[in-house]
Amino acid sequence: MEPTAEVSTEPGAVQFDASLNLYPREREQAQRRHQEITDVLTAAGIAKSTFLQGSFARKTMPKPLKDVDMVVVLAEVYRALWFGSGRGGPAAAMAAIRAVVAAHWPEARFDVDKQPAHALQVTFPDCTFTVDLVPAFDDLNGSEDVFIADRDLDRWERSNTRTLRRVISERNLATTGVFVHQVRMGKAFKSHQPALEKLCGLVIESLWYAAITKKMPHATAMVTAFENAASAVLGEVRDPTGADDLTKDWTPSERSTFSRTFALAAKRGQEALRLAADGEHQGAIEIWFALFGEPFPAPSAQTAAQTLSALKAGSITSTGRAVTSQRGAQTNRPARSWRTR
Repeated sequence: MEPTAEVSTEPGAVQFDASLNLYPREREQAQRRHQEITDVLTAAGIAKSTFLQGSFARKTMPKPLKDVDMVVVLAEVYRALWFGSGRGGPAAAMAAIRAVVAAHWPEARFDVDKQPAHALQVTFPDCTFTVDLVPAFDDLNGSEDVFIADRDLDRWERSNTRTLRRVISERNLATTGVFVHQVRMGKAFKSHQPALEKLCGLVIESLWYAAITKKMPHATAMVTAFENAASAVLGEVRDPTGADDLTKDWTPSERSTFSRTFALAAKRGQEALRLAADGEHQGAIEIWFALFGEPFPAPSAQTAAQTLSALKAGSITSTGRAVTSQRGAQTNRPARSWRTR
């Protein structure tokens, strides 16, 4: 069961968090289908075990649920046949898995949306998501690693996907269950920023993992992550296990764009924190809404009377809202038409 984050009193946080959670029915259906596939493949002697990987397994996937990644640890009897020096092993493993799945689910379709290099994509008529079945062999040296199939390059590649899932789980426990919720928020931010389109979900997880090392309120965690990311994207960004640099194909121009986007978000997030501290919760919500988009609750409209009252001694926020706090982006100071020395 997914750890439950403590109820937050931050403006908009509870609704925002809830809006990103996967639908319970879809999550339960995915877990059930995983178990059903496991039972079928182990009964057929193809698999000795399975486990989930990816953002669904790490509980960092915001809705909607699009795909479930499932590693199929193949029976040892096939190691010499498929893992040896002969060609075609990954494709043969996928073909064997496909035959067993098709026999049990005749209406299932395969590789409809795409043909992933590492997985056999399965579409079930009763599921709104796809299931990606990744053939793999355990490491005979006893490490957490597995060797996963690559049918495009016709080889088996070492993967530390178990380690990645473990370290994310450990960080989540260390933050009493809020970390995965905050990663989902980071992914929602990324989805709302066209300048960050190139960043994959694992990059966001990695940046947030580097920044959020202890329990902190959601708003503070976002600002901390934005500030860290603004500088981190200018250099190497390693996945949470430390094994891979995820930035190898980034250009200097892209790094600068990513950095500016995160830096601006950090500046606006700091503004929202100041406003919330002064009791200007709707002003803070409006800024967060501008950063995260529709998953975040929209602020209430400001009446003309409220605007005029705030303009007398307050300030203007970066979103153009008049607030009584003087810690908005622009202080509203009375001006004289003529100024003398």
